[in-house]
Amino acid sequence: GSLASIVDLIIIMRWNVAIGIPDLVLFLLGNAVFENCVMTLQAIPFSAIFAKMAPPGMESAVFAYTVGIANFCFMVSSLLGSGLIHWSGMVTVGDTCDFKALPTLIVIFRMMVPMLVGIPAVFLIPNVFQTEQLIDWDQERWYENKSDVAQPSEQGSKKKDFNADPLHERHLA
Repeated sequence: GSLASIVDLIIIMRWNVAIGIPDLVLFLLGNAVFENCVMTLQAIPFSAIFAKMAPPGMESAVFAYTVGIANFCFMVSSLLGSGLIHWSGMVTVGDTCDFKALPTLIVIFRMMVPMLVGIPAVFLIPNVFQTEQLIDWDQERWYENKSDVAQPSEQGSKKKDFNADPLHERHLA
């Protein structure tokens, strides 16, 4: 993603015209096309990781929550981008358009910031095989309330049998 912004920078600075490469050719290699491909390819492993981290039977809820957060972040980033354009002094409408600050904004916010965030974020990916379970839900016992768990002095008196409860049966399968 960040490297595709170099192509956009070349088009904006008109360096491609100086060496005889038309805008259309470089546009197909730039962020407008490349970013959609990268986002699609990123969605696949993220979905797999979130499915592994979701409690049994709750995968669709975790996926819906994740998509909602992603949509919210996209809206906030669009608003922040508009604010940065306004702050930089660029004029994007009318007869007196001024895009002098665009190359600087591309270098900082489309190339440097994603690399400064993305490269360290790689270390947050769990170092396990895809076939390994990330969280042992049987050990975590996420489905038990604190009042349902027997205290050591009350062994057997208040402990709930979740295997007999049809509401919890689907989570244990």
